[in-house]
Amino acid sequence: MLLLTIAPLAQADEAAYRAAFSAAALGAPLPGQSTAIAFTMHYRGAVPHAAFAASQDSDGRGAWGMASGHSDAASAREAALRLCRGSAEGARGGALQAPCRLVALDGQVEGQMAVPMQAGAVGPFRRSPLHLFRGPAAALGVVVWGHGYGGSERDERGAPTPGFISALNNAGYDVLRFDRHPGDDTLAQALPALLSGLPALRPYARVILAGQSRGGWQALLAAAQAPALVDGVIAIAPAAHGEVGSESRTALALEDFRRHLAGLAAVPPRILAAVFDGDEFDPGPAARAGAVAELAQNRAAPMLAVWPQQLRGHGGGMGWRFTRDFAGCVLTLFQAPAASAPRGLRREGCGGG
Repeated sequence: MLLLTIAPLAQADEAAYRAAFSAAALGAPLPGQSTAIAFTMHYRGAVPHAAFAASQDSDGRGAWGMASGHSDAASAREAALRLCRGSAEGARGGALQAPCRLVALDGQVEGQMAVPMQAGAVGPFRRSPLHLFRGPAAALGVVVWGHGYGGSERDERGAPTPGFISALNNAGYDVLRFDRHPGDDTLAQALPALLSGLPALRPYARVILAGQSRGGWQALLAAAQAPALVDGVIAIAPAAHGEVGSESRTALALEDFRRHLAGLAAVPPRILAAVFDGDEFDPGPAARAGAVAELAQNRAAPMLAVWPQQLRGHGGGMGWRFTRDFAGCVLTLFQAPAASAPRGLRREGCGGG
């Protein structure tokens, strides 16, 4: 049973918020790396109704399940427990002995004060419900996350943000979501909506546009078209051409990527683009990483291509391993002085920032 302190937090007090979404909140035995990162970083990017369940054996092996964007709390709870049980039963070395338990349901974390879920919007951008919100006067800046496009019949508005976004939230950035109805989500519709919303973010000291797939692609385009309003871009597996199986489509996708990179101002914004082997929507990870690294040599603002050796596929940037290995690069790229920010091409993890 999920045991909660009765009184919720009237305001998202930062110390209490950090305690609620800490590895310590997972209890004993000590959680494994995967479980800790998933709960402390990824679950905070979930959309109600959301839930997190975990199992942890004393030998260090663990399992977890996370649900996001469900229509009701009961279905989110059952989905998280089902995913956790499936992972526990298939654990390396044999099924786990510890049962899966519900750790969090929306903003209610086991044994912690309930964290109020954020509501409201800034222009067309809505607050990320479970991230800490400080407001323009107190925040270091704001990150606007744009999900990918799954077609007119797939709604991505319930998809969680990746864990590295929580690293920026920890550093002082507010997190907003650029959610689009799937029927209104062609590039010709979404890009003007994104651009028209940027002036509403002027009260923030810094604005970072981030996204995966089409969300990352349109972030690059918006930064090129409105450089005075954008300080940074995080483009994870940026794509807009569908599966690039044919030679002609591959060539077009590469040319469009290079063309949009060339349109970026020299300073700002700072840019991170991540590409992955085995991505059916990527016309050539080596070519795209090389294009970013080449442009970075002569650009005043830091620019970084991340091309992981161990992570694959279109969703390679959305999992806990990418957060573990590359959140350090995200932080230093946008926090460090220009001279010490990472640049060029990075294939190994960023444990040193």
